[in-house]
Amino acid sequence: MVRYSNRVLPSLAAVLLATVSTVSAQDLRVGSAGAPTSTELPAGGWNLTPSLLYGASWDSNVLLKGRGDDTRADLLNVMNPRGDAEFVGRRGQFSASYDGAFLIYRELNTLDSYDQHASVSARRSLSKHVTMFANDMLAITPTTELSLLIGIPFLRTGARVNDLRTGIEADLTKRTSITASYHFDWVRFDPVPTFSQLLGGESHGGLLFLRHKLSDLTALTVEYDRQFSSVGRSETFDIENTAAGFERKLTVAMRIYAAGGISHLGESSLAPAHTSPRYHAGLAYQIRKGTLDVIYDRSFAPSFGFAGTTDSKEFSVRVYMPLDRKVYTRSAVSWRTNSYLQAVDTSLDSRWFEASIGYLTQPWMRVEGFYASALQTTTLPGGTLDRNRFGVQVITAKPVRIR
Repeated sequence: MVRYSNRVLPSLAAVLLATVSTVSAQDLRVGSAGAPTSTELPAGGWNLTPSLLYGASWDSNVLLKGRGDDTRADLLNVMNPRGDAEFVGRRGQFSASYDGAFLIYRELNTLDSYDQHASVSARRSLSKHVTMFANDMLAITPTTELSLLIGIPFLRTGARVNDLRTGIEADLTKRTSITASYHFDWVRFDPVPTFSQLLGGESHGGLLFLRHKLSDLTALTVEYDRQFSSVGRSETFDIENTAAGFERKLTVAMRIYAAGGISHLGESSLAPAHTSPRYHAGLAYQIRKGTLDVIYDRSFAPSFGFAGTTDSKEFSVRVYMPLDRKVYTRSAVSWRTNSYLQAVDTSLDSRWFEASIGYLTQPWMRVEGFYASALQTTTLPGGTLDRNRFGVQVITAKPVRIR
């Protein structure tokens, strides 16, 4: 028998509105990562969260054209239904989510589209020291302005991305643990007559991550991953990334980590072998009830939009800060530069910025005002492209317990 907790559904609207997304992934949905969520039910059993977001915004470059081209501005309305399901058991967890946004333009209605995102995640304890996990994510978007797409020019054309990862986490000793995983990425693009380099392709490979605790505050890490990518179903590229580093807990609220090593691209018919430094570092800090995350990474990565592999450098900062009991602010900035290893003097520089301020009108409802921008400079045809958006969105959500 299915029963609903009497703490939920104070009104029909309580189960209608909410979203979690990123500015680079959708046209309006700037996102609410780190923002206050609805009243949470205790863990255990099934929890469902049907939800909906409504928003209105102004977009300065709907067609994603470069400076000097025919850029067009328009007003955009978004209706975004979403559903989340989560199960927490004695030895495992399962979660699934789906959201599909109806993007409706006021004047350029031929660009109206349906933006879809879905994910599934599962964990299962095989024994006291061994856990198996699997995650799968699917995104179908009307543009390529998606941060998951590495080395891709911003274009108004459809993109489809699937990212599958599965593996095992094991405690070898009281101080040493290992993670072994396999990942598969699949990317496809709609045809673009004016740009023939959106090739699409697949990538698969494995990752080994070893962590050894020296103390309760410090740990040493070693990681190795290998990827085989096929671009346009022709040439295959072999990428290896190796790094060793450390993790350090500086205070109760602050943790840092860093690692360094090498990235290697095997020889192919398009270019000779390449070797370059590989390193990444980060900081995670809890500020009262807020959070700060800083990440920098450099490595070789497959690109499915031009050539085959890029030397990718990425830096991002995310901040969430409550201003009082009901008001909060959230901001994020990301920068990525890609140098194509198979094409000399060809590069792509992409930047994303988003900021919002929100107010909790009810525990299950909030209103946000936001601003988002994207800037991309490339040596490919198109030059410099920038896009600015600002608007308002209403978000509500309330979990439902199924017993």
